[in-house]
Amino acid sequence: MNMQATRQNAASQQGFDKTCDLLVVGSGGGALTAAVTAKRAGLDVIVTEKMPYFGGTTATSGGMLWIPGNHHSPALQDRLDEPDSLDVARRYIIEEAGNYADIDRIDAYIKYGPEMIDFLERESHVRFFGQEYPDYNMDHRDARRTRSLSPVEYSTKHLGKNALKLKPELKQLLFLGFAVGSSVEMKQFFKAGRSPKAFAGVAVKMARHLLDTAIHGAPRRVVRGRALITRLAQTLFELEVPILLSSPVVELIVEDGVVRGAVIEGPEGRRRIGARKGVVLGSGGFPWDNKRRAEAYPANAQDGTPRSVANPGNTGDGARLAESVGGVFSAEISNAGAWMPTSVRPDVQGPDAVWPHLVDRLKPGFICVSPSARRFGNESAAYSAFVPMMLEGAKDVPMAFAWLIGDKQAVDRWGIGRVRPKPMPRKSFIKSGYLIEAKSIEDLARKTGLDATQLRATVERFNTDARVGLDTEFRRGSNAYDAYQGDDDHTGPNLCLAPLEQAPYYAIKMYPGEIGTFAGIRTDRYARVVDEAGQPVQGLYAVGNDQLNVFGGAYPGAGATLGPGLTFGYVAGRHAAGLLD
Repeated sequence: MNMQATRQNAASQQGFDKTCDLLVVGSGGGALTAAVTAKRAGLDVIVTEKMPYFGGTTATSGGMLWIPGNHHSPALQDRLDEPDSLDVARRYIIEEAGNYADIDRIDAYIKYGPEMIDFLERESHVRFFGQEYPDYNMDHRDARRTRSLSPVEYSTKHLGKNALKLKPELKQLLFLGFAVGSSVEMKQFFKAGRSPKAFAGVAVKMARHLLDTAIHGAPRRVVRGRALITRLAQTLFELEVPILLSSPVVELIVEDGVVRGAVIEGPEGRRRIGARKGVVLGSGGFPWDNKRRAEAYPANAQDGTPRSVANPGNTGDGARLAESVGGVFSAEISNAGAWMPTSVRPDVQGPDAVWPHLVDRLKPGFICVSPSARRFGNESAAYSAFVPMMLEGAKDVPMAFAWLIGDKQAVDRWGIGRVRPKPMPRKSFIKSGYLIEAKSIEDLARKTGLDATQLRATVERFNTDARVGLDTEFRRGSNAYDAYQGDDDHTGPNLCLAPLEQAPYYAIKMYPGEIGTFAGIRTDRYARVVDEAGQPVQGLYAVGNDQLNVFGGAYPGAGATLGPGLTFGYVAGRHAAGLLD
């Protein structure tokens, strides 16, 4: 009898329809890293995914990882003359985490993060490049510009027929169906309307994109998060690890106090899957679980209508499963969500309606005001810091919001929200109510319901500061992160500041949204789920956004969700294989 037949016979004797060594729940970056790690360590692995496609939120993310000490970093350190060390990074993380710092898990992240990068580049198709990108608190003495990584772009041709099962891009983020890759490429696209060189570069890329689509029926080039997922998935398919789609886990199986498998509901009906070494929960957190959001989020950060760019399948399955066997869900961190300011087009339904404000608000010629018509913080701050400012600025409003305002010059140059830069049309956005256009500041106040006198005073003070390049209210543009996000071609004294003085004026209503969640399942340094007493729930791991955030709700730099996600996926896979103790 061959090995597979032996395992099937053993499975039936134990009441299982199928057995494996490790069952991985979810198919985002952390989950697939756990699967690759375990398989390379000799374990028999099955991945199960509730959605009809694989990739999770990772597939539609920027794909960056924040990993201090990675082997790509020294070249950036030398070029920027910016030395770094794990001790320096550790101090930065601990101080950013503050009272919520879990030193043991932080030390595990610092230790295993660089090891995970080495492993993936050695044992899988995953490849990264070091990207110069400022940490999110560049006012901190230990912040650096050398800790972020991006996946190298790739092609879906390597997936063969499995490419049809890869989660698609967010439609609203595409430009004529084209997915923009690095920040350098993004700047090229923004300049295309006013620079012949940039236009030529974009034209070549668009021509290749259209040709690829015509020949193959869909674009093959994948960038950012989809490139990372494609590379991980290709590795798993070559290793003959199945990814079961449309197969949510509905129950964990416990025998003698140990998690031994799970019940899944798939196309073949309900099946019991045995897992000799355990189960890894990587189902993406709870951004689309309204009940959990209401319990974990600040009151004015949710109103029962998620405005999230996270995978709509992320409905808190991992937390519910962990709690059912003694695990603990915790919101005892500084931020329950991985915040992102978002806007919603009213004539589009579901996640396709949501726009993440990653670019516009940081550029010269834009300001943000609260319902009181006053600025409430530095518009150029990282999204993770900006939303808490928004919440504080709208603390007296049941559901927090803010108005993003720009003048004609800024909107023509950068666009605003879903509205593309000139010469792309914007009438449909105005007609839908998504974009407000006004002939004067007073007219804008009337259309937005803001106090006209206060809005005029706010704009005039900002304009006075912008002309001299010094934001006397919030120091916008004063650090390396702000400057990096500004306009390199701006001729004013501050790359982030320009007065709003060209009519018409435009406004979009922004809400607190998220790219994922930080509240989550308590785990130890090996990604094992722990109970109320802090003891491991045997046979159960949690990774990615299912896991309580290792930074205590802080967001130290670009890639600070995927960095821990992949790191603890690697740790879980190694521990399940008996390679860590």
